Amino acid sequence: MAVEGQLPEKQNGCLANSYALGVCAFVAFTGFFHGYDNGVVNDVFTMPSFRSMMGWPEEDNATVALWEGFTVNGFNLGAAISAVLAGHLLVDRHGRWPALLVGSLLFAAGGALQAAAMNTAMLILGRVVAGVGVGITSSAGPAFIAEVAPEKIRGMLVGIYQNNVCLAIVAAALLNYFVHDLEVGWRLSLGLQVAMGCLVCGGLYFVCETPRFLESKGRSAEALQILTRLRSGDEAVASQELKEVQAELMEEQQTGEATWAEVFTTPYFRNAVVIGCLTQFFQIMTGINAMVSFSGTLFQALGVAGIVPSLIPFVSFTLGNAVGSFLLVDRAGRRVLLLWGMAAMCVSMMVGGITALAAHDPESDSIDAVAGYVIIATIVFYMFAFGISWGFGAWLYISEIMPLRVRGKAVGLCTAMNWGPANVLSAFLTPQMIASPMGPGGTLLFFGCVCLMVIPFAATCIPETKGKTLEEVVPLFRFSGWSGFRKFVKGNWQGGLGYVEAQYADTVPASK
Repeated sequence: MAVEGQLPEKQNGCLANSYALGVCAFVAFTGFFHGYDNGVVNDVFTMPSFRSMMGWPEEDNATVALWEGFTVNGFNLGAAISAVLAGHLLVDRHGRWPALLVGSLLFAAGGALQAAAMNTAMLILGRVVAGVGVGITSSAGPAFIAEVAPEKIRGMLVGIYQNNVCLAIVAAALLNYFVHDLEVGWRLSLGLQVAMGCLVCGGLYFVCETPRFLESKGRSAEALQILTRLRSGDEAVASQELKEVQAELMEEQQTGEATWAEVFTTPYFRNAVVIGCLTQFFQIMTGINAMVSFSGTLFQALGVAGIVPSLIPFVSFTLGNAVGSFLLVDRAGRRVLLLWGMAAMCVSMMVGGITALAAHDPESDSIDAVAGYVIIATIVFYMFAFGISWGFGAWLYISEIMPLRVRGKAVGLCTAMNWGPANVLSAFLTPQMIASPMGPGGTLLFFGCVCLMVIPFAATCIPETKGKTLEEVVPLFRFSGWSGFRKFVKGNWQGGLGYVEAQYADTVPASK
């Protein structure tokens, strides 16, 4: 029996939340879009039939590296623009479900254009269309899961999304290996996106809208019905959770719908948005997409070939993500994984870069085999460290910290930061650095230095959100002014979630 005003005792374990688990797992399949389209071009760039169709020479040069950057960035720019616009115009206004449907349809259409491409322009157009679709689903998908999942297993369920990103990268690498020398091999690899998009469109028929969105539109009875089902039929738990959502919505309605100006000028919104954007920017600029999209080019420069060394980093990535999201994040917490994961990423990139530079023979412009495999080992360790922490952690974190009133806009902005500036910079810089005198060693060392600069940010600006409802997380970022920021940083540096809560309680009115 629950005491009035107190949250009823929750059922524990995944079996008690099987419906919520199933719905979230299906929505997390959209993570395959994200991972597959990023990973598939890695080896497509090296396929002889593809290079012949595009009129590229057998060996990369500065011009080819530029076109590779445009091809990768067509996808990134489409995703960045759609993530911002979809958050406000589609996700907030019409719901998470319609956003997932539209994004899946566009992903399939973009895949069809890529598979049928007769020249580079058509290929890039297909990449842009697919990117628009993925920008929508990568904004709506994690938000959907965060709003539907019970807080005790929310980290695990959001982690499934990133795990699917990893699995898709591995699947793309395997398929590319087996069709590498076929005349239509690259078309098969790119065309698989059509089947994936259509599969999700069909499955969405069995998926509900989120209770939070329904309540925001005044559909309380429907929201309670769906939330009760998501909470294993426990209406008492569902009713209490819905009351928390209603209380937050009531506060927001008193001040009206948040505008874009408020997102940037209201400190309590801006704090979460800035930290979320930086988290997404650092997720990419610490080297992951360089490893995913250009590892084939990197390994070729190192003189390493074969399916095994190509697959091992991605398998390590997938394993790390599974360990982090399924076993650690809801036990150790988000902050611990993000901080120590970044430290491990820094060490691995530094060691790999220094080894490559030290072992490079300028006369033959090569690296001996032993050093090459040492470098691959550091990349494997980097991928594991990323997977166990920032791979899923960055997406989980931004979906947890945003106030409901601006969640669509805010998550869209953060997603756009990921797909836009971070991915664009990474995609243009990486092939140019590899092809330049910096070579593989300088490239790895560059990303190691970026990792080193991110460690203080993780230590001072990421409060713990483990075990908190979304309504309890939002106040952690309610500070204003330099004095409030100093207290926020001090609380995070000391690792005290309770300290942060006590500080904002003294400085921020409860009605805000």
